Amino acid sequence: MVFPETMACLDDTAPISRRKDVTVRLHSVNHKMDTGDYALQGYENVVLIERKGSLREITGYCLTKDGRRRFINQLDRLKAEASKPYVLLEGTAHDLKKPTVYVPKPHLALDAFQRILMEKEVPLLLLPSTTLAARRGMGEWVARLLINGALTHGMESNDSGDGG
Repeated sequence: MVFPETMACLDDTAPISRRKDVTVRLHSVNHKMDTGDYALQGYENVVLIERKGSLREITGYCLTKDGRRRFINQLDRLKAEASKPYVLLEGTAHDLKKPTVYVPKPHLALDAFQRILMEKEVPLLLLPSTTLAARRGMGEWVARLLINGALTHGMESNDSGDGG
């Protein structure tokens, strides 16, 4: 995934008729996180994104007893630590349904994966990543999700109790 250095975002602090865009500068930092793979620093308890990179990976998580237990534990931690948890699966719907040497019956893994996500009520982001343009697009999509999650959280905090 490639995160943009700058990005135009909606400034919704003004009334709807006068809203405009603002440029946001992003600085990505790679460090190990205890839970999840992507978060906005200072808002780790708001939006957390767990990345799954391939059909082969989710097959290991969903079609084996130990893998399933580990995946469910990951989702439980994600939900416990963030108010808006997500799982991001890299790939396209078309590519993920293709059988491979390692995953001869992809529908089994995809069905198990979706059922676990539904049981745990964790939304799925399905984002292509096969080209540089797709990885950049995915980076911008994830950045927007993290930023808007933080802004929404700030608005929810400001709406509590004082009538404004």
